[in-house]
Amino acid sequence: MAVSFPDIIGEYVDSPERFETGGVQYTGYFEPTKIAPEQVTNLFLFLQNTFNVPLTVDLRAGIPQTGGLFGGGKPMLKVLEPIFQIKLASAEAGLLTLPVTTTEHIKQGEQTLTLDLKVTHESRSQTIRPDQSQSKLGKDLIDSPVGLNLVGTLGSTFTAKSVKKATFPLKVEGKPAPPERAPRLKYTYQTIWVEENLQFFNQAIQEINLRQVKLKNDLTVEGLYTTLYAESTSRFADAGLPLRIGEAITLAKILTYSCQYFLNNPDRYHGLLVPMWERALTEGLDTTHALEVIRSAGYIHLLKLALAISFGLVAEAVGRQFWPRPERQAVISFIAESIETGQEIDIEFLYLPLLMAGTHIATKVRLEGEDVQHSLALMKKAREARKDLFIDEDMAQANKIYNQILKTALP
Repeated sequence: MAVSFPDIIGEYVDSPERFETGGVQYTGYFEPTKIAPEQVTNLFLFLQNTFNVPLTVDLRAGIPQTGGLFGGGKPMLKVLEPIFQIKLASAEAGLLTLPVTTTEHIKQGEQTLTLDLKVTHESRSQTIRPDQSQSKLGKDLIDSPVGLNLVGTLGSTFTAKSVKKATFPLKVEGKPAPPERAPRLKYTYQTIWVEENLQFFNQAIQEINLRQVKLKNDLTVEGLYTTLYAESTSRFADAGLPLRIGEAITLAKILTYSCQYFLNNPDRYHGLLVPMWERALTEGLDTTHALEVIRSAGYIHLLKLALAISFGLVAEAVGRQFWPRPERQAVISFIAESIETGQEIDIEFLYLPLLMAGTHIATKVRLEGEDVQHSLALMKKAREARKDLFIDEDMAQANKIYNQILKTALP
């Protein structure tokens, strides 16, 4: 794997098209995408300097007007500071948040905000990021890499389109709904990656490449399963959710399966390990023992991957995806953050999707001397003991799906 400057934008936005102006790649979206008159929305613009020198970016917001496109009429949208400037260090990536509201002249329907970027270089520059890329992840189980810390190593699929101006659509619809408090319309800029981060990223890649033979010997199914069983039992107990034996077995299996999903594929291999080693190195931890790195520095990264894979496996088991991507991403983020901080979570978040998927793939992760049917029977017993699981009407579909998966796995 060639060492290069990682793509940062793709970790936040899964967009096949980006804009490029003067060496700055950027893409963005309004959230919410639809507002009523007088409400406020934010344009979230992710930018990355693709040069090895600092850049100054002058931005001008083009406001749609009543008399036509940008001229001859009254402004329909309002931006507090339509002209402003930000500076990007070499390779820096950041998030610009630009609040937008309507004026009394707004016309309902789709309106378009335009951003005009002018970029100046402080010295001669060299490109350090490509203008197009193809992800190595694939989409057989994980349909989006956003939020999974995979893009830096596996890349994202995009093409950067050179433009002078970029447009962002916003729908305005409904009765005027003034906010209770005066909105804050000042733009903000937050750095999300700097070149100094590259040190540990590159070091992680180098260590993993040098130790591939040892890693293969250490990261066996049995070694992974034993480590992940113990760590999961501890972590979920800390989050107020002691695991029953069938649940612990099934959870360790889906985590082990997720490891193998990456380790057994040369294109995906680094996606599992590099973020784990990078975090360990950043925190000054010993990286000699692979299973210890996965247990300590890598568990949350693996948990996120297992959650994303689990949603894909559940869809595979029942023939379609029941939960929209934003909902799945929110669940992944919530569970991972809860387990990392020890915040209490409900039992439904263990079953949906982790134990559903773990039940589905139980026979694909076989341990020496294991009676898989006995393990599944323990899972069924644990499920039956959870009297309050999926009793909410909103979870009726989840209950039906899990019963179907369990019935297929354990006739």
